Amino acid sequence: MNRSTRKFRPWMALPASGAILAAAAVLLLGMARAPRFTQVTANPQISIGINNLRPGEVRFFVYRDRAGERIRFLLARDSTGQTKAAFDACQRCYLYHKGYVSSDGDLVCKYCRNHYRLETIEAGLASCVPVKLPTRIVRQTVNIRPADLERGKGLF
Repeated sequence: MNRSTRKFRPWMALPASGAILAAAAVLLLGMARAPRFTQVTANPQISIGINNLRPGEVRFFVYRDRAGERIRFLLARDSTGQTKAAFDACQRCYLYHKGYVSSDGDLVCKYCRNHYRLETIEAGLASCVPVKLPTRIVRQTVNIRPADLERGKGLF
């Protein structure tokens, strides 16, 4: 029988279609979990308004130093209304350059998968502890000195 005269059988396409759909779902899920970074600049310090930062929310930022290196950090508001700031790296897992994602009000290390309630991120878990970023909060604005960010450059 000649290949060009074979009949198309829809059931034969099901396994291939299922594999393609599964791969697309995994790709989309991975993209949905990756944080979006907002680029910030200093003038002369970095000032970020937090009046719209809701309890349980985490926002990710990136600052480029004078050499063009990307330094990632995050701001979060815990359930008590306190604002937290940390580098997008932990004291142990920074070697793998993975950072964090936010999931259901938790901060999750993308390398070791430890979950942190926003209220307790300073305590960490085992040796995986988010690296605190010094800030000054004035009213509803977080102020960060570029020098404080640049001290964390080795984390990236």
